[in-house]
Amino acid sequence: MKHWYDRNSVKAYNKAGNVLRVKTTINNPRGFKVYRTDLQSPETSGKLTLMRKGVSDLHLRSQVSQKANERYLESLAACQSEMTLKECVESVCKRTRLGHQTIRAMNPWKSEDYRLIEFLVKGEWNLNGFRNKDLTTFFFDASESTLTAKQESSKSTRLIRMLRAHGLIKKVPKTHRYVLTEKRSFTNRTN
Repeated sequence: MKHWYDRNSVKAYNKAGNVLRVKTTINNPRGFKVYRTDLQSPETSGKLTLMRKGVSDLHLRSQVSQKANERYLESLAACQSEMTLKECVESVCKRTRLGHQTIRAMNPWKSEDYRLIEFLVKGEWNLNGFRNKDLTTFFFDASESTLTAKQESSKSTRLIRMLRAHGLIKKVPKTHRYVLTEKRSFTNRTN
């Protein structure tokens, strides 16, 4: 099983018939940002910059790959549950609050929310998370959509806000990316 995102991939395969192995391949490191200090003045605080393809960022690529492997295996482990369907989806099927704003409940049987859940369970988001643009591209068919690009992006932003309020995703600090949380499969919820 292999999931691609921008020439980078995560795959799971059966090694020697008895070991499940997960492997991340990074062919385009520019899609990742790393924290780096300036070599000219190391006493100043660093900043997020694009990952380089050379050997200088090899250790960072291994860290990113390891984190992606861990997220992928955690999502596979969450696929099996002892809970009933009602117990699994109960927490997201209730209204919640984000600051002073009330956020609507999700309805997994409604086509829009089902499509949103379908987007979340795609394996490539375990690699580097997703952006508003990824959700917009998945959610809106360019040939059928009657909305403008700005309206589509705004709707995706509202959907991301709803997912964050329900605890299904979290924002990666200092980026425009979102990663899935432990609650993403609805099965890890034990309230």
